[in-house]
Amino acid sequence: MALEDVGQIHDCARLPPSINSDDRHLDNLKDLQALEFFLVTARCSCFMQAARSLNVKASLLRKKLSRLSIHYGSPLFEHRGNALVLSQDGRRLRNQLLAHRALLALPDAFVEDQALVRVAVAEPLLHDILNRELLGFVRQHANVRLNLLRLDSNPDQEPAEADVVVWLTNPQAQAPQLSFPVAELSCLAELEYIPHIAKRYSREASRPRSLAELQDYMLVSLHSYANIPSLQPWNNAVDARRSGVTQVNAYELMRQMIQWSACVGLLPHYVCALEKNLQPLPELFGRDMTMQVWMAVHGDEAHREEVARLVALVRAAFEAHREWF
Repeated sequence: MALEDVGQIHDCARLPPSINSDDRHLDNLKDLQALEFFLVTARCSCFMQAARSLNVKASLLRKKLSRLSIHYGSPLFEHRGNALVLSQDGRRLRNQLLAHRALLALPDAFVEDQALVRVAVAEPLLHDILNRELLGFVRQHANVRLNLLRLDSNPDQEPAEADVVVWLTNPQAQAPQLSFPVAELSCLAELEYIPHIAKRYSREASRPRSLAELQDYMLVSLHSYANIPSLQPWNNAVDARRSGVTQVNAYELMRQMIQWSACVGLLPHYVCALEKNLQPLPELFGRDMTMQVWMAVHGDEAHREEVARLVALVRAAFEAHREWF
């Protein structure tokens, strides 16, 4: 039975002449990938989770499984209530595939090493702009190896070991010089920084409009602000304090202190679109405070598909929020 079964299994992976395909992914006459898709779906008992595990679109997975069912001559999966289970023929096919997996040389994504993708992002950008997109990327690519790093300094001052780097820096007329080979380097946006306070702790008539009026409020600031020349007016106000100042090293903590601790802190101008309770105080300083967002792609890694996907994701996220900038 073994040789006949193996022949039958190989036949399951062939597209019959009666089926026309306009999908280049299905042109192979011996589609072992469809068999891999079948085994992963059987293991996950869910089309969507199987697609995430395989890093493919759910529509492609279901199309291949449908073709495989046609080859086998009967449905391979069935729904029982809300559960996706193997049919009797599906169980038979799974057992045959598992018994002859080595002979068929079926790929196994969980046995193969996945190349590590390293992404370093400044915390404010990770929290405010790229958070949802990166969550979606991880949700859709369950089999990827991702190392997500919080970037606390400029890569032109302290090298960042990453394939994609997105950082905040002092405005500059020329592109920054980095210590690693760069395939792509671009300025994604320019952000204006403005002091903010929570509306719940400051009525409109009593909000501070000058540095003198700011003395009665607690200031909260990021340690990393101290190294940014374009934020000097704010840094001078913080340095002049002998009391009433809190310095933190986490952007999210600073946001929380502004929202819930009646503090005044320096934030990007777009935060009011994210948190309606925050009130900008643009009158406090007489000059603009700005920072630029830059992205660099490591020259040795830019050709990789996962890296290209993440670069496109970052660009799409900033384009989607273009009205903020």
